[in-house]
Amino acid sequence: MEFKRVSIVCKPHKEVLKYLNKTMDFLKRKRVEIILDEVSAELTNHKESIVRYEIGNKSDLIIVIGGDGTFLSVSKTAILNNIPIAGFNLGTLGFLTELNKEEIEQTLEEILSGKAKIFERKVFDFKFNKFHEIAANDIVITKGNIARIINLLLEINGNEITHLRGDGLILATPTGSTAYSLSAGGPIVSPEVNGIVITPICPHSLTFRPIIIPDHFKVCVTLQSKSDNVFITLDGQKVIPIKKGEKFTVSVFDKKLKIIENQHMDYYKLISEKLNWGMKNGFKLD
Repeated sequence: MEFKRVSIVCKPHKEVLKYLNKTMDFLKRKRVEIILDEVSAELTNHKESIVRYEIGNKSDLIIVIGGDGTFLSVSKTAILNNIPIAGFNLGTLGFLTELNKEEIEQTLEEILSGKAKIFERKVFDFKFNKFHEIAANDIVITKGNIARIINLLLEINGNEITHLRGDGLILATPTGSTAYSLSAGGPIVSPEVNGIVITPICPHSLTFRPIIIPDHFKVCVTLQSKSDNVFITLDGQKVIPIKKGEKFTVSVFDKKLKIIENQHMDYYKLISEKLNWGMKNGFKLD
């Protein structure tokens, strides 16, 4: 791919400016057109900027300097416009922002010269009333009131599977299996696996355990309990209230998320380092 117009999206963080300036200086030397989001423009005192949900319309590539939340804030526009995202993490490692910030110029050289590895990941197609959205990580339905449990009807391909009573339900892509779903006891699923992860949140029935279903199936969730305090959350970015009797459907979207991956970090090494699985420099510790 040829990258003539590159957008930069930043997290408002004290460390950002150093790496933002490095990125912009490098792109200027390469005579690449630079487009800034509002945070990046403010940090560099530029007057012109563009809102994040439109940034994919103007770009060939999106560079994220921040964390996974910042990455997810531009994932929808990247997916719809079929452009890749390069995520540089400000911390140690991120599951989505896995590129090393200290190697930002070297990595950008690889990207612009066409040597970078781009991996495609499947995402969710979410439909609920007037909403038609995309989620790269997960779709969560949960209660806002801690004192109450909610009742949900789970259907897969039109078949009733269970009436879940508990704190809620998580539908995760393989990419999102290491997010909220993992914290709720769900499995870690390689992004290369074609599946949908279904993880209950504190189910009243301990027999309902997390499951993985084929990703060509369609999932439907109906809220059956009366409550004014139940919400659907998409990728931790968008929150939608839901009322008794209302339902939403989830299936796999026909476009994919393109991520520029770290050439020196495969998925399993990333998992090992991120979750501290007792590995150091590729050798098991005693």
